[in-house]
This record gives sequence, C-alpha cells and structure tokens, in this order.
Amino acid sequence: MTITATHKPITPPSVDHRTTPGFNLEASIEHISHWLPTQGPIKDFIHHNTLHAVQNHPFHEGVAVAARIFGARSYLPLAAYQKRYRQGRITDAAISWAIGQSAAAIEDVDRFRASLFIEDDRSHYPPVSLANQGIRNTWLTGLEVNLNALVHPVLFRLLANFLDQGISRWTLPRSDERFWDCVWRLVHNSLLPLYPFHEPAVHALLLEKPDQVILTCLEKIVGDEQLYEQYLLEMLLAHPGWAGMVRLVELNPQSLLARRDISLKELIAVELACELAFLHLKKGRHFRNIAATPQSHAVPLLHDQAFKPKVPLRLKVWHEAMEWTLHAELLKAIGTQATQNHTGNSGSTSPLAQALFCIDDRECSLRRHLEELNPSIETYGAAGFFGIDFLYQGLDDAFPVAQCPAIIQPKHLVRESSLTREADKKKSGDELKNLHVKSHSLFRGWLYTQTLGIGYALELAWEVFRPRGHLPNIKKLSEVKAHTHLHLLRESEIPTADGRMLGFSFIEMADRIEGLLRNIGLIDHFTPLVVVVAHGSSSANNPHFAAYDCGACSGKPGAPNARAFAWMANHQAVRALLRERGIDIPASTRFIAAMHNTSRDEITYFDEHLLAEQPVTGLETFRESMQRALERNALERSRWFELGPQEQDKQAAHAHVKGRSVSIYEPRPEYNHSNNLYCIVGKRALTRDLYMDRRAFLHSYDPATDTQGAVLARILNAVIPVCGGINLEYLFSRVDNSVYGAGTKLPHNVIGLLGVANGVEGDLRTGLPNQMIEVHEPARLLIVIEQSRDIIDKALVKIGDLREWLDHDWVRLACFEPDSHTIYFYSGKGWQSVDLADIMPTPEAACSEEIFAGQVKTVPVHRLTKTRSSS
Repeated sequence: MTITATHKPITPPSVDHRTTPGFNLEASIEHISHWLPTQGPIKDFIHHNTLHAVQNHPFHEGVAVAARIFGARSYLPLAAYQKRYRQGRITDAAISWAIGQSAAAIEDVDRFRASLFIEDDRSHYPPVSLANQGIRNTWLTGLEVNLNALVHPVLFRLLANFLDQGISRWTLPRSDERFWDCVWRLVHNSLLPLYPFHEPAVHALLLEKPDQVILTCLEKIVGDEQLYEQYLLEMLLAHPGWAGMVRLVELNPQSLLARRDISLKELIAVELACELAFLHLKKGRHFRNIAATPQSHAVPLLHDQAFKPKVPLRLKVWHEAMEWTLHAELLKAIGTQATQNHTGNSGSTSPLAQALFCIDDRECSLRRHLEELNPSIETYGAAGFFGIDFLYQGLDDAFPVAQCPAIIQPKHLVRESSLTREADKKKSGDELKNLHVKSHSLFRGWLYTQTLGIGYALELAWEVFRPRGHLPNIKKLSEVKAHTHLHLLRESEIPTADGRMLGFSFIEMADRIEGLLRNIGLIDHFTPLVVVVAHGSSSANNPHFAAYDCGACSGKPGAPNARAFAWMANHQAVRALLRERGIDIPASTRFIAAMHNTSRDEITYFDEHLLAEQPVTGLETFRESMQRALERNALERSRWFELGPQEQDKQAAHAHVKGRSVSIYEPRPEYNHSNNLYCIVGKRALTRDLYMDRRAFLHSYDPATDTQGAVLARILNAVIPVCGGINLEYLFSRVDNSVYGAGTKLPHNVIGLLGVANGVEGDLRTGLPNQMIEVHEPARLLIVIEQSRDIIDKALVKIGDLREWLDHDWVRLACFEPDSHTIYFYSGKGWQSVDLADIMPTPEAACSEEIFAGQVKTVPVHRLTKTRSSS
C-alpha cells in the first residue's frame, strides 16, 4: 500500500500587492489560509508539522520566516545551550561540526566560536511580527481601541455554538443552515437584538452577501487596498485556533461527526462586521481608518524587503551542535555494534514467540524489557494500524471512525457486534445517559444544577483526595471490549450509502497481510505464537486523550486493527493465497491480538473464547514474561514523575502509574512522546542490544529482500509524515509553548468537543500542552536506515513530495550500509561519511535498570552487555 502526503507544503505568495491593481478577495483568502494551523477536532488528534506553511524553505530559514509571522521564539535561550555544554551534553566536536555546516556565513571562525560563550539573555526573544506588531495593532496603540477584547467574546460564542458537537443540548444552526445564514437569522429575526450587530449601519450592511460585506468593511476600516490582505491575515492570526478550525471544516466537512457548513470567507465577513459595529459604537461613524494613521506607515509589511527574516547564527549553530551530539550518540552505538559482530539475530535459535508492536517510541522500552527478560521472544515494529485501513464502528459508536493514518482515505467499513444477543440489544443511548442529564428546559436545567449539582460537586471533591481504582466508563473513552466480534468478511458487494464496502474480500485481506509481512521482513520462520500488540492510553481527566493514542490510527487505540490482522492472518483462505505468493504460514502458527495500555502499563488479550477452543503453545510463558516487562516499564517511566516512587520497587511503580491514570487532578497521566528523537528502519539486531531511553521509533525492515527500494519507499511514506509530524510538533511546542503550543492544561475547558480554550471565551489552543513537553529535548528526528545509499536513493525518488522533509532538513537522515558497516549522513547537498572516531565512546551497562536508576534527565545511548538476563 502506498501512502501519499496529506498536503503539499505551500509556497507563500511572492506577489507584491503594492503594484497589483485591484484586490482579489478569493486569492487573498487562499493565500492567508496557508498560514493557519491544520489541527482538527480533538477526537482525531493528528500530529503534524506545526510550520507546514514554510516547509518549502530549509529548516532554519523556515523557522525564521514563521517567527516573523507568528511572533514566536525559534530556539531555546542561549543560556540553555551553554548550560548543556557545561554539563557535557554538547561536545566540542559537535560545535566544530555545526560551525562547519554554516561555514559559508562565518568570516572568522575562531572569533565566532568565542562568541558562542558570551552570555546574552535577549538573543532568543521573538522578532517584530505581523501577529503582534502589524498594522492592525494600530487600533490599540494609536486609537486606543482593543478590538480583540471587544470582538472575540462575541465571535467565539457564535462559532462555539454553531460548531458544537454535542456538549450543548440546544443546537444553534437549523438543518442544513450555513454559518452566514445562521448569523443573518439571529441579527434580523431575533426578538432581542444581537449585540453589537444591532448598530444601524452594520444591521443594514448584513443584508448584503459576505463578499460585499467584506469589501465594504475593509474600505471603512483599512482604507487602502494594498493593506487589505495583510489586515485579514493579522485579524485571523489574533485567533489562529478558531480560524484554522473553520478552514479545516470548510475543506474537510467529514472531520465533524455532526456536519456544519461554514467557510473562512463567512467567518471573515462576520468578524469584520463585528469590528465595524464596535468602531461605530466607540468612535462614531467617521472614525479615522488604518491608512489615515501615521503609525501604519512605520510598520513593516509582509511583502517589504525590510520584512525579510534573518537567521540568528549563534543560536542556529548551538542548536545544530546540540542535535549532532544527540544524533552522534546513536550513530556511534550502531557503528560499535557492527564492530562487535552483533549484526546477526541476537535471539535464540529456536524462538518461543514473535511479537509485533507499533513503531511508537513508547513501545521501544517495552520491547527492550521483554527481550531482556526472555531472549526467546523476537519483536518486530510496524505502523500501528498494521496495514489494515478501514472505518470502524464499535458496539456503542454512533458514527464510524477512521482506523488508519489521516493521509489514507479508507474504502472499507468494519462493524463490531456482541457475542450475545442480550448485549446487542443495549444500544448507545445508554452511553449518552452517562454524559448528560436530560434537561431540555431553562427551568429544569437550573433546578438540576441547584440540586443534583451539589451532590456531584461533593463527589468530585472526594475523588480529588481519594481517587478510586477506576472511574465509571473510563474504558469507553480509550479502549474496546475484548469479547466482541468484528465483521471483517465481506458478505455483499453492494456498497454503503457513502460508497464504502462492508468488510474485506479474501484477496484484499491477503494483500494487506502480505504487504505488512514483507515490509517488516517476516516472511518465513514463523513461531507457533505471533502476538500483534496494539496500543492505546486511558486517563480520567485529559481532553487531549486522542494525542496519547496511536498516531497511525488517527488518534485512536489500535486494538481493532490488531484484532483484524490476527483474524485475517489466521484464516485458512487468506493463508492459501499467501502461500501462492511465497509466504507459507505453518498450520501450527496462531496470531493473537492484544493491546498495551501505555498509561497504566497493562495488556489486554482479545478473543479469549477462541483461545479457550484452541490453546496456543507458549502463550502462558509469553503472558508471564510480558507482565514482568510491563512492571519494569512502569519503573522506568516513574523516574520522570516527581511523585513517583523513589526506590527501585517494580510493584510500587506499577501501582503508581495505574493510580495516575484514574486521578482527576493528574495533568500528567504519562509523558507520551516526550524526548522522541530517533527512527530506526532495519533489522532488530541493529538495536536489540542498545538502550535508547524510550526515544526511538522502531520499524522492522530486511534490507536483503528489497533490492529496488520499493519496500523502503512504502515505509518512508508512513514514517516521515507520522514520526516526523510527532517530532516537529513536540519540538515547536517545546521551543515556544505560548505560541506553537497549548500552554498549561490547568485552565483548559473543552469547547463544543472541538478543542480546548483557556476559560470559556478564549481561542482554541493548538499544539501540545506544557504538561506533555516540559521534559522534552527539542531536537529534530534522525531517521537511520539499514540499507545501501544506492537503494535508499531509489526509494527517495519514489516518495514524491515527502522528499522535501529530507532535502530541507526538517527531519535528518542517515544510513548504515550493512555490507561495509559504514555510516553516511544525508542533507540536501547529498551524502557525507561520518567519522566515528570523533564521537565519544558508547557507555556500557549490564542491564537497563543499571542505566536509568536514579536518573531524572535523558540518558545517553548505552550498549547492553547482558541482554539475555532471566532475572
């Protein structure tokens, strides 16, 4: 299966509108929309490059352009890099390497190197930007009118009520009513005036179409066509969350379960009309517009040469040096592995079981612990939808949801049913009872609040101080039931009303099973037991819960995919087709589906009724090894938590992480992808003896079976946007959490099941909250591929627009050539060999627990010398 990019990064318009006659509204909306965030509703949290609008630039230039637009910091403070140098986490060799990368911009290398250590607490401040110091700021600084404070509460209430996905019992829009028509109805047909649209001039203006409203308002508010586009951009950048959400819903209406018809043009028309109304109320009808104020001529404009951003060279070099120190640790360790003759399979000659995990970096440590405890278990990694793309409608789901990366449009629908008729009769209406008290009138709502509300408040207070071991219905939010049936086999060729097929044919099943098995290099030597381990996360008080689930499943748990893969791989008709294609799965081999709860470090095994009918060899041994691995994994995670157990007690650590997941006052149920840094595509033998501190996405790949790079191209089509998107969203949210991130979780309220906002009338927050990134080291992803450069080059030709991520250094790429054991580093200029002699030796330890014991910071890559421990 080939995965294509979700969108092509857009080149910002270079047209100078000062010399362009007239103002093209449609073209301007298209231009400015590229600067808006593309984060969708919280039910489907899809990690992406926060700065996708400037991805056509090289990394450092793109970050500088974005800083001038959004008013964000581009790097950590200079003092932070200097502190890392003093701690030994940035090396002199890395500084030399980074200076060499920027040598063309440095006149005197010695003098520049000395300047790196001069203290400067202002160099990382954000530059003058459109978002904060643009022409629209003239209203505040020149005319003393805070339009944002006046307009945003009105606008946000309209948007939140119109787009609401189920929090409100009363629906604002009528059936098939557009946002503009809804506002028109409220303004002209309501018994009570809609403030401030009751202002006579604006009230009359709203009888016109949105295009005319926009042009009329711009003429009165701005007054100069050359400034119109920039004013609109600055207006939207004052609330990028809502603006981006509206644009996404306009382009992708199916992103909302309850469809809403809205466009960015309609939003702009309503907001401009609201601005004009407030200006009339505050300044009268003959107020001085933007073009008539002297301040507007002193502000840099988007297309001025003076607006061209400058890359801060010292911070750039420091950042490159920090990244190279971290990247070189892994490259050195991989090179050391090769010289120590560890390129073969380090597992047993007669493995007990094989376990297929998601490539998720949180599974990196679990795989390591499982292999340390039981060397007869082989582990593999693949994207967590396991190649099975479909829309999934669970037993209690009102709507189907996509169980695959956002860049894939699934063509199949899979439904779940209970194994018992009694359970089938219980419909999802009971689920709504858990979320709503049915009060449809103003009086009854007030009455319930004053009576039942007191009881719920007391229960809430009790839960804060004495949380239960579980919360009611918590599993409904992030897990699926283990004893149900998935309707996977197609029984009819008649598509649904949406044009999708119910289930898969045997040929389609075989295509997907073959595709994944060939991608990971598992085409023979199957063990009697193969466990397909999906992952999800459960927590009690976390509106960002979708960001903790499987990114390859569009922010949902991957359990349905694991169950589907196991069922298909076990079916005799599918195996017969695979046998014809050269993949012979023995009759004695059974595939079992399971799911790892990453917040609680628990595992659920699915379809137990089938296991009872046909016992599987080695399953009990695998379960016992997995349980011990989960306890060790909980211990390794606990070192990051301030309230975690300080002693090396596995049971106490396991109890602690489970307690965190059900505490309603806990904003950090887990740290999710914090400190993600590496993506390794190759055999497990390349990394099995390495401790990488839970920082690596691990995708299995056999270079010997891919002579033309076709398999590698399929893998890169998945890992670049998925892993790269995760990495860059964490990086930018960490560098400037106030602009690129969501701030602290503590004041967040869920708005309309769309997103979160500070308070009840704030902008939708985009990016990641502080509690997810506060321990993250903001460094770009390094993809290491076990393959020759020639074959990698063939694969890069096949990935199309995704190559831009590599050529412009938004993610870094290296290769380990399996024949020569040579390591090369890639940039837009081509391949360059890596001299491992200049890199610090890789530290060693007997086992994982020796490395992370007592550590509260990230740990360098280590080699494990006792990987076959049975203790």
